[in-house]
Amino acid sequence: MIEIRQPGTRVTIQDAGRPGLRHLGIPKSGAADKLSFALANYMVGNPWNTPALECVLGGQHFKFHADMIVAIAGAEMWAQVNGQNVENFSSFKVREGDILTFSFARIGCRAYLALPGGVDGSEFMGSVSTYLQAGLGGLEGRALQARDKVGSPDVTTQPRTIPHGYKPLISNHVVLRALEGPEFSELTLDSQRHLFVNPYRATKNTNRMGARLKGNLVKPKVERNMISSPLLPGTLQCPPDGQPILAMADGHCTGGYFRGLQVIRADLWQMGQIKPGTRISFRRSIGDDAFEVLARRNAFYGILMDGFSF
Repeated sequence: MIEIRQPGTRVTIQDAGRPGLRHLGIPKSGAADKLSFALANYMVGNPWNTPALECVLGGQHFKFHADMIVAIAGAEMWAQVNGQNVENFSSFKVREGDILTFSFARIGCRAYLALPGGVDGSEFMGSVSTYLQAGLGGLEGRALQARDKVGSPDVTTQPRTIPHGYKPLISNHVVLRALEGPEFSELTLDSQRHLFVNPYRATKNTNRMGARLKGNLVKPKVERNMISSPLLPGTLQCPPDGQPILAMADGHCTGGYFRGLQVIRADLWQMGQIKPGTRISFRRSIGDDAFEVLARRNAFYGILMDGFSF
């Protein structure tokens, strides 16, 4: 069992999410940074999609009530066990009574804490991922609070280290490859150029639902009312004020704004590391490039983690 002594900015239980339910108004949710989440599980010997704790922006304190091997991956939060530094993207042994602390997130936004066998949560539609807006999954559908205790199966797993070349680079300047969205051609030529030339910055209104961006204005050639249309994680919406909104893991399933860009699937994991102040640049993906990149990335990490895909 693990006890939350301080929840910091936020801690939730997340797994690989609920795919295929957007037509019912239920977003996929799941780990915002799917790659770091999967690697944390890999290091404690779990299947890549085992439920883990998603820690946002740091400040968390955890107390362990049993000896076990745990792993951390994702944002750099200067983790310590009983005051002794532990390396990011590593697994290590903790003993009953030990305290793991995260400082504030210096690079990135979210770190993942994986335990052998995962953490227990309430299942909804095949997933224990916490979806806060609807109160689904996790522990009573909410963020974890001080004095909450989360159970973990009594299993023995074999810890592993990440081979050379598989550790991702986490940065405070996120570069996302993107395809033109359905309404891209309806934007002004200046707006089209701004999206691929000038970086944007995530504002304080940034969370698991979406990141409101600040930068050059993105405007349509002709204003018109749109019928609500499908949205996906990575859709860049362009509201009337000209400041784009990037849909995140818990983003709405439909929306009524112009859809300027769509981040390619292989790069969605990076959006989980966007926090207020993060710089974001979009790079154009052309033709079948998105499919080729995805196939290569899935093959590369699929060798390491059985069944993993972005």
